[in-house]
Amino acid sequence: MFRVHFECADLARTTIAQEPDPLWEVLLGLHVLQTDDEPETFGTWRERARARLSTVEQELIALAPPVGYSPDFLTPRAGGEGLEVGLAAVAATPPGQLTSELRRLSDSVRLPAWTRRLAAGDANVMTRLVRGLRSFHRTKIAPQLPMIATTIEPAVAKHNDTVANDGLESLIPQLHESLSWAAPVLSVDMPHVDRDLYLHGRGIRLVPSFFCWKYPMMLLDPALPPVLVYPVRHDPARPEIVVRRPDRDRAVADLLGRTRARVLKSISDGACSTTELAVRAGISPASASEHARVLHDTGLVTTHRVGSAVRHTLNQVGADVLSGIR
Repeated sequence: MFRVHFECADLARTTIAQEPDPLWEVLLGLHVLQTDDEPETFGTWRERARARLSTVEQELIALAPPVGYSPDFLTPRAGGEGLEVGLAAVAATPPGQLTSELRRLSDSVRLPAWTRRLAAGDANVMTRLVRGLRSFHRTKIAPQLPMIATTIEPAVAKHNDTVANDGLESLIPQLHESLSWAAPVLSVDMPHVDRDLYLHGRGIRLVPSFFCWKYPMMLLDPALPPVLVYPVRHDPARPEIVVRRPDRDRAVADLLGRTRARVLKSISDGACSTTELAVRAGISPASASEHARVLHDTGLVTTHRVGSAVRHTLNQVGADVLSGIR
């Protein structure tokens, strides 16, 4: 049993995240990738994800065993502010935290040699790790966000209403069957765990997750900002986590925004300059340049200079997003 001890101030400072944390979804997606659990929900996604893992994504598996401990530094609190903010926090992990958490992980799994360089503060290794996390989110998580939203949003709306009308005590059993409340203690029934966490007025952040599939998750280090990541029940009428093909254009627009999706599709028609892109997409050259920059920075488009002009080309990641990661 994992027991979380509340004080009066903790109740006032407990919050519900309105959407999944991108780095928690990356970590939990890596866990799902290494099991065969929940085939009705994750089977198709898992099969496709396994077949499309890049080298930097494969390296992440060493840090994310599906059972047991995963390092806390992979899921910083800043991830709740967005992927790039979270990745910046990962990159800024203090050396002492890196060393202690990787040492703890090495007690249960055999780590590759590069993790020793990571623990020693090798900036190149950290840059590669961050690139892997970004790539996994971009290619394995982000294309599924429209479907994930249809599961998370109504659940969180219900949770907000419960707290507003009936209080936190009524919410706890709704979140997961392993959770129970006996004031002032929240208990999480987890196998092979017997721990106490005292919040001491910090409150706790409740974070919904699609890829959390068995038990709620918490950080190991009690000094870190407290968080409880809980599984959102999947609608049995939508067993497969795939982007629905009939709504592919809408899904891409939901992911990127309508204008940026139109810019991406315009580039898919063939390499073009910024001026040509503006004409194809029906927007101003300045707007075309900004959208192309964002698509390039997120890895969907390749931009290179030819003389005084630039050329924008769709790359494989962008093509996968447009095709729904078939």
